[in-house]
Amino acid sequence: MDNASAVAESFAEDILIEILLRLPIKSLGRFKCVCKRWWSLISDRGFAKSHLERLKAGDIISSQRIFKTRPLETINYELLDGSIGGEDDRAVVKFHEPRMDDSSWPLELVGSCDGLVCLSVMGYSGFVLYNPTTKKCRNLPSSDHFRPDGFLFGFGYDSRSDDYKIVQSKGRNGFEDAKVVIFSLKSGSWRTTQAKLESHLCLYERGDGVYWKGALHWCGLDRSREKAEDVIISFDLSEEKLQQVLRLPEVNGDISFEGLGVHGANLFVYHGSYKDCFQAWITSEYGKGGSWTKLYNFTTEGISGYSFWRKIPVAYTRSGKIVFQVDVYRTIMFNPEDNTYKDYPTQCRHDVESTIYMETLISPYLDYEPSRI
Repeated sequence: MDNASAVAESFAEDILIEILLRLPIKSLGRFKCVCKRWWSLISDRGFAKSHLERLKAGDIISSQRIFKTRPLETINYELLDGSIGGEDDRAVVKFHEPRMDDSSWPLELVGSCDGLVCLSVMGYSGFVLYNPTTKKCRNLPSSDHFRPDGFLFGFGYDSRSDDYKIVQSKGRNGFEDAKVVIFSLKSGSWRTTQAKLESHLCLYERGDGVYWKGALHWCGLDRSREKAEDVIISFDLSEEKLQQVLRLPEVNGDISFEGLGVHGANLFVYHGSYKDCFQAWITSEYGKGGSWTKLYNFTTEGISGYSFWRKIPVAYTRSGKIVFQVDVYRTIMFNPEDNTYKDYPTQCRHDVESTIYMETLISPYLDYEPSRI
């Protein structure tokens, strides 16, 4: 091949890559089957990262789904805004069965980031990292540093090292002994680090950290003053440091903030999951001076069942409806304008956990792919 031909071929490939990077995930999945060259291009990690960057920048319309446990299912929650029934149910809810080393143990949700869902295997048998879009699954070892009962879990992306990390604390009361174990997806191993939390700060309870802006977040208390203040405590995945980053909204009355989430590009905090009045606030600012905007304040009396059943917000449709996980087994789409709801056709079992994820091509193996033979 002469130089002119090589330049032309390189130029043609650059154009092809640019075109493919503009396509949604569903189309890319089909185009991988066109030829070996296209399959290789779309499967490349650099392509997956570039496509993810465009999704996050809004250059491509992202597609989001809900991932739930017991059994493992994904929910295309926007579809329920139209009519469903019959064959449409299969489009709304799809069953998943990742390839696991031992499928006899139940799975608990740790978190999701960049299209990857992290699950812990009960029975101290390790972790599973799964991309529900590509169906790629990676089994990860458990930590040998200590038993996981009473842990605070978290999963997210460290931009400085270009790595995904699983974080666990040791004590039953959060980070009281300042020891944290971290699994690096790049190295494939666990290590222990010190991450001291100031003595006047404490976490509400055990739970999974919410990933936002490169850190994991939990609700906590600042007890440095006469009256304890509600705050948000974070674990920065690059610095591997614990700190107070935000105060929770100042509100009138007796309100207990019950959970955190992500709403678009904003951090989301809510109250009222056990009551008939649901309230929520969002912020896009980071730092102790960040301000909050009230997003929701409505009654949920229209949801059938006992009023003390917990209603956890999971996702938000483009038309303004909210997807709630009700108690530990139902998933519904609630319309706050008329106080009505629809049930998603999921399989009903107890102790269900849910998270939202973006459809991406990111592989749980990063630079290392298992043999396809």
